[in-house]
Amino acid sequence: MTTSYFNYTTFTFIRIQIVIFCYLKMEYQQMKLFILSIITVILGLSNLNAQQIGDYKSVGSGNWTSIGVWNTYNGTAWIPATYYPGQITGTNDVLIIGGNSVSISSNIPNTINSVTVGDGTGALDNFFVSGTSSLNTQVITIANGGIAEWISNVSLSLPAGANFKIDTGGELVTDKPCNAAKRLIIGTTIYSTCNGAAGAQFSFTDLNEEGGTLSVTPTSNSPICEGDLLNLYSNPSGTGSSNASYLWTGPNGYTSTIQNPVISGLIAGDYDYTVTIRDSAGNTNTKTLSIIVLPTPIVTSTTPGFRNGPGTVVLEASASSGTLNWYVNPSGGSSLGTGPSFTTPTISTSTSFYVEASDNGCISDRIVVLATVNTNSTVITNRNITYRIKKS
Repeated sequence: MTTSYFNYTTFTFIRIQIVIFCYLKMEYQQMKLFILSIITVILGLSNLNAQQIGDYKSVGSGNWTSIGVWNTYNGTAWIPATYYPGQITGTNDVLIIGGNSVSISSNIPNTINSVTVGDGTGALDNFFVSGTSSLNTQVITIANGGIAEWISNVSLSLPAGANFKIDTGGELVTDKPCNAAKRLIIGTTIYSTCNGAAGAQFSFTDLNEEGGTLSVTPTSNSPICEGDLLNLYSNPSGTGSSNASYLWTGPNGYTSTIQNPVISGLIAGDYDYTVTIRDSAGNTNTKTLSIIVLPTPIVTSTTPGFRNGPGTVVLEASASSGTLNWYVNPSGGSSLGTGPSFTTPTISTSTSFYVEASDNGCISDRIVVLATVNTNSTVITNRNITYRIKKS
């Protein structure tokens, strides 16, 4: 009897375990499906965000100007292109992928945001320069699985400051022996398969070793006013710029080795500053930047005003240049009036007003101008004499 009871209890316990296990398994499967759904949505959003209207990708091989080579993204889907990249305005990113080979042999007129060769999927993607040509883009990236090759003795030109990048797994083919007529021209900087030949400063080997071109595109906060700080920015590009050194030179013997220096104490005038970037391999790139320092106007004279009793007072001032602005505060606040002559609001006591001069965005210090109000007098009159007694 005892044994039978034990077996029944054990059987019941096992059934409970099985039910719990099945429930947990069902919960796990549901959770798994939920997580997979979330991942699918995230990946879908990532893919959606990866494309923008005006993107192009290669779907076949041929010349850049062959429309059948390209698909374009219209905002919802990839569709056959009706124009080649750069034929009209609005081209965004261009991808040469899918094991395709695209050659360029002409000047592409309109701006292209970027060009990327290679998708790292195994099949090689080729960008061939087969004729003298140009691309109006600031970035060409030879990515993993991408190859760039000059198959004719011609030049490919890019705008000044453009970056020709070679990522890990990408390759720029170099001739052995080299041929100086195969050239990449970025602004006035020339790269060829032969360093130093045909006016070339750098070789394709330099590009492969450094991971791309080295460039600076200096900018500043010019124009500035006298007394303001001048901020210079080198804006380096190219993989070799990560550990590069800098040398800035300018008027009056100015030098700095800071990447983005700040200069004070400049007087009005035009100045040129030159920056040179040098990478660890000794490659350099030099650009010159023109800046303007505007003169700050000066309040050259002021004329205070006065009156007896409450009312308005006329104040005057002159400036070296620009417009005179009048205020009731020594700093901040809104202008009460403009011009060399200013009539105050009605005042009953002596009040300080302030005037400043502004010209081309440059503003002088504010100068105080006093409007004096004399207190009223009491008049006593008889037939012979009139007395004016000033109140104390």
